[in-house]
Amino acid sequence: MIILLAPDKFKGSLSAQAVGEAIARGLHQQSLEVSTIIHPLADGGDGSLEVLAQHLQGEWVTTAVTDPLGRPINGSYLRTPAAAFIEVASASGLVLLTESERNPLLTTTLGTGQLVAHALRHGARHIYLFLGGSATNDAGTGIAAALGWQFLDQAGNRLAPTGNNLGHIHDLIPGQEFELTQLTFTLLCDVNNPFCGPQGAAYVYAEQKGATPADIQLLDNGLRHFAGVLQEYTGRDIANRPGSGAAGGIAGGLAALLGAEIRSGFQTIAELTGLAAKIAAADLVISGEGRLDGQSLQGKVVGSLAELCQRQGKPLVLCVGANTLGVAESRAVARAVYAVRDQATDLADALTHAESYLEQIGKTMKLEGL
Repeated sequence: MIILLAPDKFKGSLSAQAVGEAIARGLHQQSLEVSTIIHPLADGGDGSLEVLAQHLQGEWVTTAVTDPLGRPINGSYLRTPAAAFIEVASASGLVLLTESERNPLLTTTLGTGQLVAHALRHGARHIYLFLGGSATNDAGTGIAAALGWQFLDQAGNRLAPTGNNLGHIHDLIPGQEFELTQLTFTLLCDVNNPFCGPQGAAYVYAEQKGATPADIQLLDNGLRHFAGVLQEYTGRDIANRPGSGAAGGIAGGLAALLGAEIRSGFQTIAELTGLAAKIAAADLVISGEGRLDGQSLQGKVVGSLAELCQRQGKPLVLCVGANTLGVAESRAVARAVYAVRDQATDLADALTHAESYLEQIGKTMKLEGL
């Protein structure tokens, strides 16, 4: 029996690779003849690049950039001969700031743009940008500024590419260093939020980035204004486009300014890593994530993988940290669902000993009849 282990990470506990390895150890303790293939997955959020690097023959590149508040740091990205894979979180992530430093009015994606510019100057022609974990709400103006774009107010003054300046942008001057018609930008995300409005970047995500209610209203007004400016200058209407609100509006801003394509992180990673072919070659697919809930079925790894397995007629079993779905919902997704939380004494035990519990699940999992 060929078993494909294609899990997501258990956030705060185990990497996707570690999840797969733990289940595989358990499976190999069964008396049945099994061959396991570990294929870690991600949905385009933070940590996705680490997963992708395990599949691609790429080179890690480190260069000096600035953090969300403009301080010097080193940022890294993955480079292949013609492409570069960059995580916004590397240079513009929330993890780079203390709680007291979080302020999406003042943070910028300039450092991420410096990584993009470095990659382009060293031969990359396709930029894959992973949008998870940003500390910003600048609609990608920082990235664009690093590529030479200028944003001017009504008096012609150059504005810093930060969230509090979006509402003051009156004019755009495109960068001249890079020929955009020769480049491809792909934005990977796992959300469908529009650019602005009640479900937009500011109202849904800015609070966790340090915004007050007054800040959120200011940021949303700025996004709405900037969307109008972008439509006037580029002809692209991104205000209500699904996914355009990802990462503080980076997706919408770059879709308009650079002609970037907004794509499902899972689908892109699946294509880049040849997931469909591995599913086709397997007798059974095992996946999982830290928490199985309704959101898992909306563009996340488990829900997307379930669709692929159903399409190919392959049985899917899930090993998760906790399962909040009902019996009927669980059966609609997978043949069986095993949860670490059902075995652990409490949450702390589940988080601390997830690896050993997953190994035990693999050891006792019923494979006959799947």
